[in-house]
Amino acid sequence: MHLIPIALLFFCCVQTSASVQDSGFRLRNHQDQQNSIASLARAHSANVSVETIASSRGEREISVLRLTGSDEAPGRPAILLVANLEGTRVFSSALALNHAWKLAEEYATEDGVRAFLDSTVLYILPRANPDAAEARFIRPLFERLSSGHGIDDDRDGRQGEDPPSDVDGDGFITQIRLEDPEGEWIADPTDARILIKADRSKGERGQWKLHTEGRDLDGDERVAEDAALNARVERNFPAGWKEHDGSAGLFPGDEPEVRGLIEFILAHPEIAMVVIYDAIDNLVETPKGIEDEARSVKLVPPSGVRESDAKYLKELGKRYREGTGSEAKSSSGDDAGSFQRWCYEFRGLWTLASVLWDMPIEAPPEEPDAGEDTPQGDAEGDIAEEAAAEGEEGDAAENQLEQEDENEKSKEPEPSVDAKRLRWVDAVDPARFDPWEAFEHPELGSVQIGGFAPFARFEPPADAWEELAGEHLEYVVSLGDKLARISFAECTREELGEGVWRVTAVLENGGLLPFLSRSARNTRSTRPGRLQLELPDGATLLGGRVQSLVSEIEGSGGRHETTWLVLAPEKLADGIRVVFDSDHAGQAQATPKVKP
Repeated sequence: MHLIPIALLFFCCVQTSASVQDSGFRLRNHQDQQNSIASLARAHSANVSVETIASSRGEREISVLRLTGSDEAPGRPAILLVANLEGTRVFSSALALNHAWKLAEEYATEDGVRAFLDSTVLYILPRANPDAAEARFIRPLFERLSSGHGIDDDRDGRQGEDPPSDVDGDGFITQIRLEDPEGEWIADPTDARILIKADRSKGERGQWKLHTEGRDLDGDERVAEDAALNARVERNFPAGWKEHDGSAGLFPGDEPEVRGLIEFILAHPEIAMVVIYDAIDNLVETPKGIEDEARSVKLVPPSGVRESDAKYLKELGKRYREGTGSEAKSSSGDDAGSFQRWCYEFRGLWTLASVLWDMPIEAPPEEPDAGEDTPQGDAEGDIAEEAAAEGEEGDAAENQLEQEDENEKSKEPEPSVDAKRLRWVDAVDPARFDPWEAFEHPELGSVQIGGFAPFARFEPPADAWEELAGEHLEYVVSLGDKLARISFAECTREELGEGVWRVTAVLENGGLLPFLSRSARNTRSTRPGRLQLELPDGATLLGGRVQSLVSEIEGSGGRHETTWLVLAPEKLADGIRVVFDSDHAGQAQATPKVKP
């Protein structure tokens, strides 16, 4: 029987504590989270509202919070923050909900928060996958990813007969390893608690088989290979969807959470940016770039980030790393069927994805003992003089020793990533790894059960939560200034004679990002801006278009100039007006001033 990690048991128990307020920063099961969302909307009804966009297969509502300031102007740009698309990323939903409470509570007192919400709408979807996430609050504890349709994984005519299960009854579903010459795994030479794939090209022979903890109830010599559910929310979006893959679902958009998110974005053209807290990252690692003119194949956009857009994402990633210090990267390079990929490739939205936290691969530096003396004052000078007196002979001997030490280190095997993680676990929180223990398995015989505890890799230590949340909220607030904001830099009229006027309007983008991403322009998925000339009765347009579409305005002061020729008596010229309208970058209007 394995011991229950104390830290994880605390996380499980704290969910139902009635003494914690609805605004508390903690992991929450579905009902607890819905209660907190409702309380937030009631307590701050002037700035917060709630919309239900879908219900999961488990009949759990998926709610989106809308936060904004007062005097909302038409065309105000919006940011959509989505968390917990993968069932294992429950901490991300706690962080997102904490953002909502902080913004609502600080709107009246913090100038930065007020400026952000007065100029930007923020939608927050704290939990996009409530069914899979609920496994975080059910014993035995298991990292569940799937929540949709199941298939017959082992093609034996039965479905779900061999799911992962808690064979040893310790409350966790971890891993089983057993010695077998037909296995593909060997012990990490630097830490035998970790298994790594044998590289036969280097003469390495497999010694272990490794399975998810479970039974072989159908007698096919495979363990925990046929779970009841297979489809995953984060594999069911249309972009890169994989046919004949059980985790991808029956067809794109088959999962209700996916349909709800797609329909929500289509119904809200004011959304200019999507921020995702989940398992995929494009802020720490530079995303793969493709040519701006890369063509779609059979109307399907190519995979990757357009070169022009990649430059902006690189800059936003740099600022993210500087602001948060995060080094957490994607755990997998597979983004097929992901929400992040669909938002960018199919909708052309600026999409920023953060993993938030991953288990470090190095132990924290040791702090020197408080009583340990260090040389100071004259002693330091004496030591320096003594070292200098040793001369060239001493230097040569020291260099030789250093070289020998380096040679010895180069012969040592490099620890695997998981072996490095165990260094941090051993130093900070040993309960995150369940030691391997011998067990007599009903079908396999003598085995060992253990490994990383469920959710150990995805949930930071509790004492790091507040700092992590503060850094990420500050970054999200900073994104408001990066969105495209279109206004009139100039609007003039110049008399050319005989009642003819040249009207000139110059639009300027005050944000960092272009008005439309290159992806949006290529896919034509985002509605362009509309620039319209309004004339008083009796005035006539001689040149130019009454209304023109605007797609290209670069960021950081980029401009777009339009000119018209208008025939109007001077007394009517004062009634000329130019109007700019957009779904996601604001609206503006101007009356042309007489050009001297």
